[in-house]
Amino acid sequence: MKRDLYAISALILLANLFKRSPIYNIFYLLAMIVLSRKLWRDFPRFLAISVLVGFLAEIIGTRMCTPFGCYYYENLKPQVFGVALFVPFAWAIFGFISYLTARRFFGHKMSRIVFASLLMVIFDLSIDPIMTSWKAWVWETTTGINWFGIPWTNYLGWFIVSLTFFYLYERLSKGEVGEELLKLGPPVYLLEMFTFMIYAPAGVKTPTELAFFIAILIVFSFSLYLQK
Repeated sequence: MKRDLYAISALILLANLFKRSPIYNIFYLLAMIVLSRKLWRDFPRFLAISVLVGFLAEIIGTRMCTPFGCYYYENLKPQVFGVALFVPFAWAIFGFISYLTARRFFGHKMSRIVFASLLMVIFDLSIDPIMTSWKAWVWETTTGINWFGIPWTNYLGWFIVSLTFFYLYERLSKGEVGEELLKLGPPVYLLEMFTFMIYAPAGVKTPTELAFFIAILIVFSFSLYLQK
């Protein structure tokens, strides 16, 4: 089991080193395969639910402007039904990191579902400014209240979609995750936020720096609470 943890940690570190490359996804896929063996046996169910819900949400979002607001994919390809194929898998990657972190802090199901959804929103405080700067997708919705040009409706949508697949997973599985794997949640979450900040284009450094600060504040606050 320790070998699996070492392998997962190494693969996630490599993924973050190659964050700007499609290899990032391959390293995470390999990490997911390893953790599914013993440490989180029903992870394939989590993967299926998060990918499916994420994909359906993106299809609805690009056609009906719900729940995120109006947007369309431009430079992020390949696409299926107007949705970049990378995006549903990204929901799974960031979802599983957020879920592990929330499980580390909360034993109560609803508390960890809500907290994991909040962590997903914080992820997107970095993700969306970066991706829109590359025109991976383009926002048509504008709102008076926004995060560096990203409409606030997007973050509400992220919370709702995340809450949906976390809830479905908890309802449809035993939710048994190895304690040692849970310990990886907070450091991996902060690592992801850190590398978003490091790799962010110069024009969107500020939102990624602020998002990283928010992540540190929240994760360390709950880590201290856990130690009491």
